[in-house]
Amino acid sequence: MGLRNDSRVKMHLSGSKLTLEQMLYARMADELAFLSWAKTKDGQKNRNRPESILKALISDKSDDTVSFLTTEDFDNEWEKIVHGKYDR
Repeated sequence: MGLRNDSRVKMHLSGSKLTLEQMLYARMADELAFLSWAKTKDGQKNRNRPESILKALISDKSDDTVSFLTTEDFDNEWEKIVHGKYDR
């Protein structure tokens, strides 16, 4: 296709949410946080372990984002919102 691996189109087509570089940076941050935490009293007692940044980035969060395939679909939804017929 001639597109960069981190282009929005290529990532969308491949189903990727993150680039390899972003995943590696998140993993490095997680490991650094773990090593720092392991040296604390909480780490020695296995309490308050730091949350994984990589896991948070990869997890499938459901959100209220709506997408439309056509402008007509968008216009119909917009009319519902404007005229108070929105039932979400």
